[in-house]
Amino acid sequence: MNNYILIPNDIKTSDIPAGAKVLYGDILYLSKLKGYCHASNSYFSKEHKVHKNSIINWISCLKKNKFVTVMYGVDKKKGTLRKIYPTSKCGNKKNYDHRTINKNKTKVVI
Repeated sequence: MNNYILIPNDIKTSDIPAGAKVLYGDILYLSKLKGYCHASNSYFSKEHKVHKNSIINWISCLKKNKFVTVMYGVDKKKGTLRKIYPTSKCGNKKNYDHRTINKNKTKVVI
């Protein structure tokens, strides 16, 4: 990734592995256009320079802690699709707004 990522305080101070925290920042960044991230484990593996199993474990950890929701679907041309949604654990009951970095709703230009 060529840009920076944001890691919300709820994630930063949680007891999940450091790699999962950084992965969440990547998911949040990649979700900014459509509200979800569709990057593959292979993509994340290359970006983080770790084995795919690490990515699988980190995503499982994020799911277990309700920081992300993962939805699967099928596309006739692309096969199985995965959408990873950042979730409400980051502050409110709606999907997390990646542009909001604090409770005062301060916006960041990305």
